[in-house]
Amino acid sequence: MNGPRRAPPIYEFGGFHLDTGRRQLRSPQGELATLPANVFDILQYLVEHYGQLVEKSALMKAAWPNVIVEEGNLSQGIFLLRRALGERAGEDRFIMTVPGRGFRFVAPVALMAPASPAPGSAPVSKPDLPRIAVLPFENLSPDPSNAFFADGLHDEILATLAQRAPGLQVISRTTMMRYRAHPAPVPQIAAELGVSHVIEGTVRREADQVRVTLQLIDACQDRQLWSHSYVRTLSSALTLQCEVAGEVASRLAARFLGDNVAAPTHNPEAYDLYLRSRLLSQMVTTLSPPEHWAEPDVLVSRAIELDPDFAIAYAHRAQFCVIRFAFNYDNSEAAINRTRADLASAKRLAPRDPLVLAAEGVHLTWIERDLPRALEKFQAAADVGLMDSMMLIRHSVLLERLGRYDEAHAILERALALDPANPFLLASASLQLGWFRADEAIRLAERAIALYPERPFLRLVRAQVIFHSSGRMDELQRELASAGRYLPPAFLLDLYFPVLVSQRAYGELQALIDAIPESEIRAVPGTGGGGTMFGVGVRPLAQFRGWLALARGNFPEAARYGAEVLEFVARQKMSVHNDWFLHLLNADGYLMSDQREQSIAAARAAMECMPISRDRFGSYVATRAAFNLAWCGATDEGLTILETLQGCGELYVPIFLDPAFFSVLVGDARFQSLKERFENELRSDSAR
Repeated sequence: MNGPRRAPPIYEFGGFHLDTGRRQLRSPQGELATLPANVFDILQYLVEHYGQLVEKSALMKAAWPNVIVEEGNLSQGIFLLRRALGERAGEDRFIMTVPGRGFRFVAPVALMAPASPAPGSAPVSKPDLPRIAVLPFENLSPDPSNAFFADGLHDEILATLAQRAPGLQVISRTTMMRYRAHPAPVPQIAAELGVSHVIEGTVRREADQVRVTLQLIDACQDRQLWSHSYVRTLSSALTLQCEVAGEVASRLAARFLGDNVAAPTHNPEAYDLYLRSRLLSQMVTTLSPPEHWAEPDVLVSRAIELDPDFAIAYAHRAQFCVIRFAFNYDNSEAAINRTRADLASAKRLAPRDPLVLAAEGVHLTWIERDLPRALEKFQAAADVGLMDSMMLIRHSVLLERLGRYDEAHAILERALALDPANPFLLASASLQLGWFRADEAIRLAERAIALYPERPFLRLVRAQVIFHSSGRMDELQRELASAGRYLPPAFLLDLYFPVLVSQRAYGELQALIDAIPESEIRAVPGTGGGGTMFGVGVRPLAQFRGWLALARGNFPEAARYGAEVLEFVARQKMSVHNDWFLHLLNADGYLMSDQREQSIAAARAAMECMPISRDRFGSYVATRAAFNLAWCGATDEGLTILETLQGCGELYVPIFLDPAFFSVLVGDARFQSLKERFENELRSDSAR
């Protein structure tokens, strides 16, 4: 017997409403757009496949079925469609062109219920927003150690829904795990996450038998829509996620892609270890002690030993190793070689898996520093359904480094929509946005603090964003004093240095440096550190001692430390990921040693290694180089660099505010004009 006929869906994107039943496109102002029939078909097909690469041939077949047409017809249709959506030349707010292949609809799409039911269908009284929260499953197994098996199924069902039901928005696992520690009623969850549906479940594993019981709840009305129990053997339970995801999608009238999904591994113990590694890896930051980075690696390595064909475990270990490399915990050749080997294994086993493609993108970004190729891998991962929020933010950072800020922001918003309560995502996003959307960055940091008031590093993030965007130091100074009680001085020296030098608190800074027993310290990027110093390894403490000596006017002492800096650089192996950094160190060492021509040459070499045209991280390098040039007497060249950076909004604030760097320029009329414009911009930004 046939069930009730479903009404044609209505889609919402960017304020537009696409009614596929009435074949109408209504603008945000409520006006109906006039579209030729074939152009409407193009739009409907793109929207139904939003986020995916749609080949030109598929679009032409959808818009002109059973008719052979030239590609020019499609180009004209896309032109008319862009005009109807209000896209200007060069914009990609809705439709992104993938040269030589096709198009991708990039605006977030929501599936709405029809305003009136189709004949024979059940009446619909409210919008059906396809946004789902899957609560952590309750483990009912007699053996408590089976908790990670329940978590594994939870993770797989989430991932399968996200990747194979493109009409649904699925909240990421990290956000949902918050509700294990802080349970809440379904209506409260709906309000906090903006979801329309919630899935609850229990898992019981005993010997070789697994029972999974799930229920789908209408979150707005807090009523059950569907429930089911699945009884499986242990080996078959690892493919259960596809059956569950397809059932949920059908209940919400969403399209489900594919019927058969292979289990990531047939070894439950290996899967438990992999999952534990993933969860722990999301809890380490640039301020974590080195031992915290060891356990995730040990766990995933054991998982690979148990199942040498575990493709996504190789991908996870590779990208985790890359992040450890980027954060300067392990910059060894052995680490690089193992990463390459893991990627080769992952690509051999699952070349089109989105996590495998994204892991290769992370590797190309931070180790090989081949940003265009890295972007190709991330885009390929997006084409096959990348939904991992932490991978999305890494894609966003890559786009920012390429100067594609609007695209970076769009992907960042997507990651935050999928994982709105992930503290590490919120912190990373706040620091990233601090470079070009400071107000939004501060709001994100404040949201993270409100969610996790017990995590002090989030307050340090907020203070750092304020400092980088406005130059205000008061909050940063307070948070540094607090952080100094639980973090070693070496982790915070990059932030302390400009604050204390600007206040001429030389004695306090000297005491801070003297409290560090090592002569070489890890370069700390990101939170608490020097911002862009990813993958450069260690640095000599003599660099800080030398600049402090210059600030005090003690040139013989500065020369002694400059010699130590040059000796340090001579012992390092220069590579594609640290060349700019070593050249800057040389520039500092030569400057402290009063070898001005050599310092100028080293500063120019640093800018050649990291040009802004190739990588926006080059703004930090150019700012640092400009001050070295000014100190060495190449004042006009240094000021031209600073003026260019200010003109394109790329000036690195902390260094510019540091009198230790620009004291030699005091009295220069051109510099004073630049400084006044800069300070006026900061005041204007603060007033908004």
